[in-house]
Amino acid sequence: MIKILYDQHCSLCLKEINYYKSIAPKGVFLWCNLHTHHELLSKYGIVQKDALLSLHAIDGKDRLYRGVDAFCLIWNNLKGWRLLSFIIKMPLIYQLSKVFYSYFALWRFNKMKYCRVN
Repeated sequence: MIKILYDQHCSLCLKEINYYKSIAPKGVFLWCNLHTHHELLSKYGIVQKDALLSLHAIDGKDRLYRGVDAFCLIWNNLKGWRLLSFIIKMPLIYQLSKVFYSYFALWRFNKMKYCRVN
């Protein structure tokens, strides 16, 4: 099962994850609120700040994915979304997507008052 660690306090994140939940096949994903699944953060060495900063996912082989790679893992397992993952993983598009995601994630992080962690 693929574990998705997401920020349930962020309305944008919650809206997107709820959409994925609504179209996801049963038994593929375990949707984990990072605010209540501290054991997963500890097990995979994810600090709270990093968990708040970007989406994290763990595949069935215990491999950790962050940011764009986590989204691609989700999309690869959703009917109708595999093509987007394929396109994002193409050279140059992949690098640009990672840069864009980093800036967007930092902007969102700085905008949320509860993201102020040490």
